[in-house]
Amino acid sequence: MSWVAYAILILAVAWALQIVGTYFQMRHYREVLRAITREGGEGFVGVGNAKATFGKGVILILVADGNDVVNRALRMRGMTIFARFKEAQDLVGMRLKELRVGDREEPYGKSTLLAARRAVEQIDRIKQEKERTTA
Repeated sequence: MSWVAYAILILAVAWALQIVGTYFQMRHYREVLRAITREGGEGFVGVGNAKATFGKGVILILVADGNDVVNRALRMRGMTIFARFKEAQDLVGMRLKELRVGDREEPYGKSTLLAARRAVEQIDRIKQEKERTTA
């Protein structure tokens, strides 16, 4: 076998490993989201993401109560398929209004705030839909 064939084989194996890793990461995402929704209670769940061209991407799950206060926040941040959700205690207790504006980066970081804004937008859409159906 020539070096070109070895290179193609290595790329094919790396691609297959990435597919398997992505499967397990998506399974973890679904399990976490299912557990949060199974907990139930009053409130709303929003998911936001911020993709990075280079660097760490972020997926953020926010659980807010009826008073627009974040009760729980889970953040997955990383560049690899090994990233997992971790509690984001720095966001718990914040009002959605603060995250909606999100003009400061410290101590959260630009990508976390972008993901938070997207999660809040999703919560706002869910609340509007709920108001429309009950009216």
